[in-house]
Amino acid sequence: MLTGYKFESIRTLHNEDIVAWEVLSTAPSDVDLEIFFSAMSLETRLSLFFAQLNHVMATPASGKYYLNASADVILSADFLQRLSEEAHTPDRIAVELTDLDQLSLLTPAESLQLRSRIDSLRGMGIAVWADDVHHDILPCLVAQNYRFSGAKIDKHAFWAGRARKDPFIRLTQRCKKIADEVLVEGIETPTDYQLACDSHANYGQGYLWNK
Repeated sequence: MLTGYKFESIRTLHNEDIVAWEVLSTAPSDVDLEIFFSAMSLETRLSLFFAQLNHVMATPASGKYYLNASADVILSADFLQRLSEEAHTPDRIAVELTDLDQLSLLTPAESLQLRSRIDSLRGMGIAVWADDVHHDILPCLVAQNYRFSGAKIDKHAFWAGRARKDPFIRLTQRCKKIADEVLVEGIETPTDYQLACDSHANYGQGYLWNK
């Protein structure tokens, strides 16, 4: 069903230089990838993650590569060991935690284990980013003491900032409670770009560059 990979650029906002690439799977146009991935077994998602990892490890160095992973992938028994064996240059890798909305469903023990895994990954030199951060999920992340290398602001939360700038700016500022850096997703126009710059986020990603 999947046909390959594509790479979306991640850029510093102050000069638009490319600093990283998000690795995404491709599929025929009639496939809804969100539904497709939601039906995928854990074993298959693990295989896909490491297939993407091996692909970028064989790619000539050109910045950092961001790979998506859900909490159950990160919590898998041999995930850290396998990652340490296959990520030969860990500083070239960032892991994006993709299912933030499910974190409130974790037991206290699972939440503690996930935070420990995030700390272990960062200790290995692998950045860990919170993907699709929005107004509703941020209080949960703060309350549960998550700490990430970075936070990616959800594109819909950003697009809402086109009409109401102040809540978006506050969201960007509050992301500093859980992350060292902030990225704005969904930048489509020069006006979007200026809004992202006004937020003092560090990075941007979107159709403006990934056409």
